[in-house]
Amino acid sequence: MSDYSACPHCGRRAEKAMTSNFFPVYRCSKCNTLHCNDCNRGKCPDCSSSSRNEVGKVYAR
Repeated sequence: MSDYSACPHCGRRAEKAMTSNFFPVYRCSKCNTLHCNDCNRGKCPDCSSSSRNEVGKVYAR
C-alpha cells in the first residue's frame, strides 16, 4: 500500500479529526483510475465501474 498526500483524481486532502485522520484511495479494476470515495460516490469517475481495490491511504499532515 502507498501513502498519498491527496487523492490522485480530485485532489482532496485528509483533515485532522478526533476519530480518523485518513481516507482510502482505490484503483478501478476495469480502467486502473486512482480515486477516493468522494470522486463519484464510490464508483470510478472515468468508467462508473464499482469494481475496485484499495491501494493506499491519504493521511492528514
